[in-house]
Amino acid sequence: MISSKAPKIQLMLVFLLLLNIINMIDRTLLASFGSEIIEDLNLTDSQFGLLTGLVFVFFYSVMGLFMGALADRFHRPRLIAIGLVIWSGLTLLSGMAKNFLQIGLARLFIGVGESAMTPSAISIISDLFPKEQRGTACGIYYLGVPIGAGASFIIAGVLGPMIGWRNTFILLGAIGLVLALILVFIEDPKRGMMDAGDNVTYGVNATSSNSVKEIISGVFHILKTSPVVFWGVLGAIFLHVPIGAGQFAIVWIERERNFEVGEITALYGLVYIVFGTAGTFFGGLLSDLYQKRYKGGRLRFLAYLMISIIPFTISYRFADSSSILFYSGMAAGIFSISSFYGPAFSTIQDNTSVHFRGVMTGVLLVACNLIGLGFGALITGFLSDLFAHNEVFEPLTKALIISDIISIGAPVCFMIASLSYISDSYNGPDWNERLKK
Repeated sequence: MISSKAPKIQLMLVFLLLLNIINMIDRTLLASFGSEIIEDLNLTDSQFGLLTGLVFVFFYSVMGLFMGALADRFHRPRLIAIGLVIWSGLTLLSGMAKNFLQIGLARLFIGVGESAMTPSAISIISDLFPKEQRGTACGIYYLGVPIGAGASFIIAGVLGPMIGWRNTFILLGAIGLVLALILVFIEDPKRGMMDAGDNVTYGVNATSSNSVKEIISGVFHILKTSPVVFWGVLGAIFLHVPIGAGQFAIVWIERERNFEVGEITALYGLVYIVFGTAGTFFGGLLSDLYQKRYKGGRLRFLAYLMISIIPFTISYRFADSSSILFYSGMAAGIFSISSFYGPAFSTIQDNTSVHFRGVMTGVLLVACNLIGLGFGALITGFLSDLFAHNEVFEPLTKALIISDIISIGAPVCFMIASLSYISDSYNGPDWNERLKK
């Protein structure tokens, strides 16, 4: 648990977690109702891959950079509130879509609203918790990913048969609009109050008044001069390819593992919550402990963890759906992916100056979502249609295996990043000078 003298700091972290849960529920509803929506709107796998991938993450990622810059300049809770109104309203409208174009436009602009959430939230967390607790704090915030995604599958399994996918979208959108009102009255924490005298800039004179050109120049300078940040971002891309492919998880299980539509949705959601939550929480907590005791920092811990789990995630695709290996592989894959958030985001924050943290969070989101997740979903759908056209046995399975193999690049990049990382336990008096070189 994170110790804090101010209960309202803990309350703020819990509220950010709640908003992230809502964020992920709304984002994952499309995948949760995948089979029903594909049939209702007469979609191909390629179209579904576009909806869950590039159509959503293009504006989400590009606007994430813009929102990151705004988070470094303006009132962050109110910025989140504006985003929440946008994505909740469009989630509601998604329930009324009649074809690919209509739901595609809604998904496109849902990405704009959701892009305001994480850059502002991670920046706020960095101003509430000291460096040695940020991995755990970011891990708690990112519990919203497995809890929200898992809850979305459970909601689809429970509410789907009762009120249908359309009314479920409308209900969840309305809940988000109500929560947005609370954010208007929340105070924005003072920036940099946990980093007094520690402004790591890699030679960039970062201020909140930087122009767009200076911000872009600063981002490229950080990527160029910090191997930890560069290889960490590259590893995130490789990791998010199977996350994008995971948008087809329920469709694959129902279509090629002989489950009835809706039969396993709630169970998958429960597994996602349990093992995704465990991965997110222990990824943050254990990576903090690892960094204090060993060289290589949080990313080396992450590399070791992912390498140990790869055999389970690959064999999972070949296992019989009634076997223990099938369910253990499912759980291991969810645990591995979820363990990424705390170590990765806190490492980026630690290696970025106070006034560039929102922007660099946006950069990481672009890498994860636009390149990794977006193309992962698109390529999986395209390959599935291509293999099916050529009458390949279990075409979606083959497409998913390819994405799993690509993800092996993630621990390789994290290990390379760790070779350049200097843990706080070994920094010595010349820490800032060495970083600026």
